[in-house]
Formats: sequence, C-alpha cells, structure tokens
Amino acid sequence: MKRLYKYNNKRIARKAYNDGETIILYANKVEPNGVWISGYEMNKEDIKNRCGITSSDFDTVVNEFECYNCDYEMGYYTSFYVDVKITK
Repeated sequence: MKRLYKYNNKRIARKAYNDGETIILYANKVEPNGVWISGYEMNKEDIKNRCGITSSDFDTVVNEFECYNCDYEMGYYTSFYVDVKITK
C-alpha cells in the first residue's frame, strides 16, 4: 500500500506532529519521492529514540533539520508533508 502525502504549511505540520502523526521534511528545492533524496520522517514518539536529536519539540527538530540539510543547492527552507487519510 502506497502512502499518500500532501504539502502543507508549518502551522498544519506542527498540529499534526503534536497530535502524534508522522510528517516528512524536505528541503524546499527537493522533489518529494525523488530518486536521489528521501525525506526525513518524524514522529513525536520515534524522535525521542534517535541519536543526535536534543529535543522532541517541533521547532527544535525543524531548526536542526534546516541546519544540517538545507543549503544553496537543496533550498534554505523546509517543506512539510503530512499523511493524507483516505476513507472509503
């Protein structure tokens, strides 16, 4: 089953993260689901177990992502993608 993600702004991504949903971070010039670069999946429960992350606070994690992954080639800002819930 393929997961479907939708581009969202920071406010919606913060709410989804605080509600326990998984969001994916990309640098803003990177093509989502591209061949060369995969996004950084973050979930509030899983982020506490990863090494190198100092806090599970949304803004802290986003700032650390931008510090290490955003540059001239990839883009200086973060794009946020949230899982789309499909009901039938």
